Amino acid sequence: MRIHHALSRRALLTAAAALAASPALAQFNIPMGSGSVDVGKLFSGAKSLFDGFSLGEADEIKMGQAYYGGFVDRSGGPYRNRNAQAALASFADPIIKTSKRPQLPWEFVLLDDDTVNAWALPGGKLGINKGLIRYCDDPADLAAVLSHEVGHAELSHAISQMKNDSFTKGMTQVGREALNTKLSGAGGAVTNTVLDALQEPIYGMITSGYSQGSEFAADAHVLQVFETTGFAPAKASHFYGTLLQLVPPNSTGTTSLFATHPGTRERIAKLDALAKAKPAPATEAQAAGWAELKSVFPTRQVYRRTG
Repeated sequence: MRIHHALSRRALLTAAAALAASPALAQFNIPMGSGSVDVGKLFSGAKSLFDGFSLGEADEIKMGQAYYGGFVDRSGGPYRNRNAQAALASFADPIIKTSKRPQLPWEFVLLDDDTVNAWALPGGKLGINKGLIRYCDDPADLAAVLSHEVGHAELSHAISQMKNDSFTKGMTQVGREALNTKLSGAGGAVTNTVLDALQEPIYGMITSGYSQGSEFAADAHVLQVFETTGFAPAKASHFYGTLLQLVPPNSTGTTSLFATHPGTRERIAKLDALAKAKPAPATEAQAAGWAELKSVFPTRQVYRRTG
């Protein structure tokens, strides 16, 4: 998300194969046999080639681990407060436990960035800006953000979006030529050259937002998490309303949570409609770590938007 934000972790065979991988199918391999794959051709516009490959979950994990540390550094670095980091970890734990992909090395980091943003890399690595927490007025606000970003990783949205023309067009000519390297071997054979070539396109993707379809799916994932953790479904869209107050009406900028702006009102409407069909929780979520986070980051009452 990028009203200005951050969240926690993210190869090309990985990427190329991942492109074809269905978000719902986490276990896959790249069957390359004794031959080799001309990655340059994969990015030349022949999308049908992607249909012959699938990315293993190990490759997703490798992407997240390869990029995570560097992306954290570019997002302001970890917030230097152990208690606040521990509080975020406690708050996020029940949300992570709703994942149907427990083998992913899930990890959240609180970023030292005052912009309102958060991001998700493949493989369960996520970053949350401290600036975002300052605009969360209720535990459900933060839970919605975390659940949304978990949804992107859970559903392999980065992998599927790399198939889009917009992703490959964003690559430099040098990067495209680097991807001409022939790769061979079993699934997971990702070279440093491939990782280097994909780094900037992936960074741009996770910080500026996913496709509208992926954003809708991540929003719907919020309600699935709320149903399991005990947060009220009626509160699922509240933080998106806060984003509308923070971003000027005619803004063309995007964030990972606010990626489809100016379609955010449509997203809120869809989320509210889905929420109406969900029962109120019998027991309210405990929200461990919330009080500690708010003691460090009290909610701001004055927003930047004036119109």
